[in-house]
Amino acid sequence: MTFAEALAALEQRTDEALGRLEQDGQWAAALACYQAAGADLEALAIPRADAAYKPARRLCAFLYLRQANALRALGRHAEARPLADLELSAALASGDRLSISRDMVSLGTTCVANGEVARGLQLLADAGPMFAHHDDVEHREGLGWWHIIQADLSNLNLSPAPPEQALTDAEAALALLRPLENWPGVARAHLARAAALTRLERPADARVAETAGRMAEALAANYRPPERSHEPRQYPLGPCEPPAAKDDLA
Repeated sequence: MTFAEALAALEQRTDEALGRLEQDGQWAAALACYQAAGADLEALAIPRADAAYKPARRLCAFLYLRQANALRALGRHAEARPLADLELSAALASGDRLSISRDMVSLGTTCVANGEVARGLQLLADAGPMFAHHDDVEHREGLGWWHIIQADLSNLNLSPAPPEQALTDAEAALALLRPLENWPGVARAHLARAAALTRLERPADARVAETAGRMAEALAANYRPPERSHEPRQYPLGPCEPPAAKDDLA
């Protein structure tokens, strides 16, 4: 089996775990799959001079991203922190700008969840414009999720952005993700919008937004990512959800 064939097989395993386990909330099982795939990838020992080296680093970054994401979902934030650093290093080695921007978002959200708020906000601020450089589906998805995180950070009082900006970010996310039928993102954006409207003392509008979010959540229950779409679907900061307590980070 060539390196390219081995990478294709590992990518298929990763996509199956994303679609079959993560989407059903089986985070521990998904984490085990990503860890096993990562071990098999490193065992290939692809030489730096080989044409498969950069694609391998891109896949490595994605596997670290998914592992860190699963750990955050399991509340194991301290374990996610070093993986988030490793995923960014692997993305930089791959030279893939989309991977780099995604991993900056992942590391930024991990830093915020671990209390490194200033560093996390700076990483997120730097990542946002990188998604706007292209207009393909994956860049639009990444930018939509970036806007959701910005709204969440404001709603959680973890950034200086006022509620008006949180509302603008949530609406920008909806404009990007609704046409793509990215229902997990649409649900999150609606709920972020509801939280911002509550802060703006518009309870009737907030109830409408929350209802829309619950409807999108029902669609998200059957959502499966498009083939080869590697956007980080879930971040550690959910709508109206406080960051992890320090006891949870041990």
